[in-house]
Amino acid sequence: MPKNSFRSWSFLISLLYATCGTNAQNASYNILKGGDVIGNIQATRKVSGDRTYYSMISNSEFSILWKNTVQSTTITEYHRKTITSCGAHMRINGEMRDSSRMTLVGAEAHCYVHPRNHFIHNGTVEWTTARMYYEEPIGQPMIFVESVMGYCPMETTGKGTYKLTLPEGKVNHYTYVGGILQEVLVIRSLFDLVFRRV
Repeated sequence: MPKNSFRSWSFLISLLYATCGTNAQNASYNILKGGDVIGNIQATRKVSGDRTYYSMISNSEFSILWKNTVQSTTITEYHRKTITSCGAHMRINGEMRDSSRMTLVGAEAHCYVHPRNHFIHNGTVEWTTARMYYEEPIGQPMIFVESVMGYCPMETTGKGTYKLTLPEGKVNHYTYVGGILQEVLVIRSLFDLVFRRV
């Protein structure tokens, strides 16, 4: 990731925390593996004028062959209903595993995916995984996933339930009650996780 993009990412995180006050909307989720709580997610939405900022910060610890400490951060910024920047980072045992970033350069949305993938995303983005933590994506067939910097297909599987299919066979199932996200079932090849609203 270019240094100027990293600085922009760091600035956005600082700006989010600086603007988060009493009117920020916060939500907490426990991370469960096999019924045991192994971590938590802190989600925040902050509206400032015509801009909306989202963040999801997670910390967890679990064992697959050996103990792993996982930290992830997703930051997404909207101007009105259109995304203007976003990024996602994941560290495992202190080492960067995944990193992605979108930033506007003029009218172009430049995307960077660790380690060397750089491309320009065409078209506006309205629905992201960050937005799904605060709004039910009724009728949305595609969701922009910050960690992959691209659209992934989503299908409605029932009342308030949705299936988001990511690359490499990864699947997330979202459950809403009264329009509020209650749970995310994360299905991966080696394990399943549940994010459950506290």
